[in-house]
Amino acid sequence: MKAVCIEKFGLDGLALVDRPDPLPPKKGELLVKLKAVSLNFRDLLMIKGLYNPAQPLPLIPCSDGAGEVIAVGEDVESFKVGDRVVGCFFQNWIAGPYQKEYGKSALGGPLDGTLAEYIYLKEQGALLIPSHLSFEEAATLPCAALTAWNGLFEQAQLQPGQTVVVQGSGGVSLFALQFARACGAEVIFLSRKDEKIEKAKKMGAREGINIAQNRHWSQKIRELTGDRGADVLVNVLGVDLDESIQSLKFGGMICAIGILGGFKTEVDVVPILMRQVKIHGIYVGNRSLFIGMNRAIEKLRIKPPIHEVFPFHAYKEAFSLLESGEHFGKIVIKIGD
Repeated sequence: MKAVCIEKFGLDGLALVDRPDPLPPKKGELLVKLKAVSLNFRDLLMIKGLYNPAQPLPLIPCSDGAGEVIAVGEDVESFKVGDRVVGCFFQNWIAGPYQKEYGKSALGGPLDGTLAEYIYLKEQGALLIPSHLSFEEAATLPCAALTAWNGLFEQAQLQPGQTVVVQGSGGVSLFALQFARACGAEVIFLSRKDEKIEKAKKMGAREGINIAQNRHWSQKIRELTGDRGADVLVNVLGVDLDESIQSLKFGGMICAIGILGGFKTEVDVVPILMRQVKIHGIYVGNRSLFIGMNRAIEKLRIKPPIHEVFPFHAYKEAFSLLESGEHFGKIVIKIGD
């Protein structure tokens, strides 16, 4: 089978290689012919050796993929040949709070990931694709969509009429926008580019703030909320925590999701204490949450935002676009025909 492997760290270390054709799946496993893969910032960090410098190589990168079941192992009851499925990022996290050992079951590091023609998935590590979604659309769900869903509804307990602040125009942010609007919440969208703000408004954002032109953007948020502050802020940058804290209501929550702006930042702890702000780290989510999210996506006919679909051989171009930050929505690689 064809697979993209990290042979050495760095984008130049990616190579399309031949690996042995897959054998029949083991007990409790599915063999899936992948049709589409979506990219996450984590994948780029893994490729560069920044996510886990101790990660053994070679490694097939990428965590998100969708495809068709072509064989099932002994005792598999939930799936049959021909089913359209999507893999869970954590193959072993079924329900309940996250535990350290679940990290060993993550696709795209430490386990081989989805940027290949075939993959084995555990029966408990796969779900049926919502019926109205294509393979390309479904491939965006396991990390970006589930992270947004977990943050807004499991952790922040978002309610209709509340206000959500969303940073950036990647998959997590735009799923958060869609999910928040679907439940009747209002969204304030943050970006450095006016054209992205306009696109977000067309998707339902009530207001947008150009943070390149407004260094103290928390003041703008307070103005837009009648000085009350937002209920929830989806932080994908990792930085600007002081501004994030100041933009929230008393008792509001920051869903700390990404590190697009860097791994470290300084923060004044006094406003955290005085404003009783909660900062909750979000690490994707479990299978149980994924099931509930897919049910909502299908019921509401939500369509994932895709910026561009690349052919398999153009994987380096796809990662270069991800690195540039110029995209609005998910970047997808189509596998095969």
